[in-house]
Amino acid sequence: MKYSSKKDWWLGLILWGAVAYGAYISTYALITEKANLLGILITVIINLALIGFISWLWFTTYYILEEKELIIRSGPINKKIPYREISSAHKTLNPLSSPALSLKRINITYQFGMALISPKNRDEFLQKLSERCPNATIKFD
Repeated sequence: MKYSSKKDWWLGLILWGAVAYGAYISTYALITEKANLLGILITVIINLALIGFISWLWFTTYYILEEKELIIRSGPINKKIPYREISSAHKTLNPLSSPALSLKRINITYQFGMALISPKNRDEFLQKLSERCPNATIKFD
């Protein structure tokens, strides 16, 4: 079962605003400084790379409850956590960097660490996770 990440509007504004601002500033600098072809090429490549990376994160952040493991996907991040290793899960607003596009998150503690994710429907996700992890402590509040 696949769960898309919840996306906070303000986070989208920050990410896409940074992309737009970077493109504006670099274009302005190119025009006012009368850059050469190499400068223009480098600027265009950097802007396209930034747009590509932010798009990769924005459109490919999701979580899959497979038969035996949880898969967390966000751009270059592709993490697999076997259900047998999960010890607990609960709702949180933890702002640490993570493969989540919202501050309404779930903190999953497992044998080798923790993961913060933000599925659109946290309650449904926690319910399905509890069915797959009967030995884990799953808190719904």
